[in-house]
Amino acid sequence: MRAVLLLGVLAACPARAPEPAAPVGTGSAPAPAPAVIDAAPASQEEQLAAIQQAMNQLDEAAQACWARAATERFDIEGEVVATIDIAATAAAATIAHDTTRNPKLTSCLTRLLGAYRWAPPLHGQTIQLPFKFRAPADGQNVIDRELVDWAKQGNVGIAVELDENNSGNGAASLYEVAIGQGTSTGLRKAERAELWYLRAAKPDETAALKVTVTSPSGTLAAGAGDMVFVPAGAVRDVTAQGADLRAVVAIVPGGREGTARSGALPTPPASPPLKPAPPAPVLVRAESVAQTGPAKIFLDATKLKTTPLAASLLTLPEGAQVAEHVHAKETELLFVLAGSGTMTVNGVALAVTPTSVIQIPANTKHAFTAAREVHALQIYTPAGPEQRFKKASK
Repeated sequence: MRAVLLLGVLAACPARAPEPAAPVGTGSAPAPAPAVIDAAPASQEEQLAAIQQAMNQLDEAAQACWARAATERFDIEGEVVATIDIAATAAAATIAHDTTRNPKLTSCLTRLLGAYRWAPPLHGQTIQLPFKFRAPADGQNVIDRELVDWAKQGNVGIAVELDENNSGNGAASLYEVAIGQGTSTGLRKAERAELWYLRAAKPDETAALKVTVTSPSGTLAAGAGDMVFVPAGAVRDVTAQGADLRAVVAIVPGGREGTARSGALPTPPASPPLKPAPPAPVLVRAESVAQTGPAKIFLDATKLKTTPLAASLLTLPEGAQVAEHVHAKETELLFVLAGSGTMTVNGVALAVTPTSVIQIPANTKHAFTAAREVHALQIYTPAGPEQRFKKASK
């Protein structure tokens, strides 16, 4: 086959991970016109035009490959050069040069290029495409949790969605825990403070889900929509009954959650007798929380003086605008449950979807506009900014 070398570059990484325009690796870009039987060989101009068309169509999907890899670490940068052997019905891509040293990124790119439907002028050709990736200097603010891999050990699965590795911010971590019906975490010690937001794995099983949180202080009976605060040093066993549990867990302080990324709970096993007696988990039932402006504040310093975080369920109507502001000392985390909009961070507009997780470090300018009504779990650490909702409702 005749080799065609392309010297152009795809700018495959903006300052923060973009949202993919189409599923990665599905070859869902518009198909070129079918080949004409017994047509004359394609000219070099036609081949270059076909390559340029491919570059334009592959750009956002290549960015999505970076975004998928960056769910584990945000500092991925360098150049990847792919060699693609193109036949009429299939293509095979290999990596000729790679300075990113990230197998997840290169694997995604080879799948993408192999599945892409190349235009007829390139059939029978071997081409090379270079991709350059630039790591954001200050971490990521918005991550699509659909791109996050789950890891499992035993009956418990974990998906780390925000930690210091992928956000650049070690103030707090956020992950989801999947616990099958009739199974539990086992008795474990929380070495850092935890906030559990309890949800059923399937929305139609919300009413059926029953969660028990057992500790040396007794047993708490909870359900979907409730929150449980586990102080640092507390010992607890979380069991799902009636349905599978899919809990959102915020941890303060955060860090590099390597243990959780491997599928293991980041809490060591505990066994009685436990002396001195550890602090007890605190259950906050959804039915006991009143609406305060746009928020239902489940936990703050007025309810628990020693809490290192505040937790609320936030609702913003369609079209709502949160003006640009700064939290001088507090990190903000948002786990979007429904809705969409635009989060603007230090002047950069970032798309927010129903599967977004967001982190805003302290002393960072940010604003938000809701395109559709937004429902989100909102965490502040340390607590404080949530008090503005109380003032606004008076």
